[in-house]
Amino acid sequence: MAIHAKSNGLLIGGKILEDTEKGWLFQALDNKRPTFVGKGDKRNKVFDGPNAVDEAIAWQTKVRSEMKNKERKGRKNG
Repeated sequence: MAIHAKSNGLLIGGKILEDTEKGWLFQALDNKRPTFVGKGDKRNKVFDGPNAVDEAIAWQTKVRSEMKNKERKGRKNG
């Protein structure tokens, strides 16, 4: 089972159909068609393996923290 994690907190279960240098072709369990998730995408990432959920949640926490810090800096400078 693979997990497609989004920075907004959404976790989507599915499987990786293809893993390339540029990204993952991810098939969600509840979608008819696969989705391409780029490896350079800062808001989406795919995790696979026995610790996929834990890794996805840790990544989401880190990304959301970074986003909040950017918002705070923007308020101070603006």
